[in-house]
Amino acid sequence: MQIVRNESYVNSRVRIGNWTHIASLALLVVGFILSLLPNWLGFGKEESSGAIFGAYVAMIGALLLLNFGRGFTRRFGPRFRQDQLLVAGLRGLDNRHTLYNYAAPNLPDHVLVGPTGLYIFIPKFNSGRIQFDGRRWSRGSLGGALLRNIAEGGLGNPTTEVQRAMSQLADYLKKHGSEELIRGLEAKPVIVFTNPQAQLEVRNSPIQVVQIRELRSIFRRAKPVLSPEKVDALKAVIGREIEEP
Repeated sequence: MQIVRNESYVNSRVRIGNWTHIASLALLVVGFILSLLPNWLGFGKEESSGAIFGAYVAMIGALLLLNFGRGFTRRFGPRFRQDQLLVAGLRGLDNRHTLYNYAAPNLPDHVLVGPTGLYIFIPKFNSGRIQFDGRRWSRGSLGGALLRNIAEGGLGNPTTEVQRAMSQLADYLKKHGSEELIRGLEAKPVIVFTNPQAQLEVRNSPIQVVQIRELRSIFRRAKPVLSPEKVDALKAVIGREIEEP
């Protein structure tokens, strides 16, 4: 399997996350200093109120920035990046398949193109008991879910993420591809739980849901549905924004 990653895009997002974290820490320091100023300088009631209000604003701003930056580091940071786990889970696919990671801002993060079709992977690094009844996702007990949300990030709604990714890909191919390319083309979404400690209880899912150890099995009996010419055309469109090293 060939692996393609848009390094310039990933690195720019990592920098945004890093600088946002630095800014949030700076605001926390400002808020802490403002909270101490009334005692240090012997402010009167009016000045003290202003300083305390400024401290609260700075701390709230710091928390907002921290949450914003965490979205970038969890998605693009080397410690959390899901493409590394997907590559391991797909090991063994032949070189006719290409996995595109973070190919463009307006594409899904992980797209696989090969003779067996066009795939969108939605990886989730959540652990513990995860249930889906065909309509609603849940994570077992409320207390355990809250603790895992803090450590791993929230589960969200993978079904909604699939719908958004499918729409992104369709719009991108329609904009940059030919009518012949997209005619009859149907992407295959797969929700992949990459944490080995995930315990899935999935029923009546319209979307394929697998654990990372099961990912390779999707391709074992898959038959070719795309011609080599169509595969090459898809690769040219999806990889069009990736700079050559």
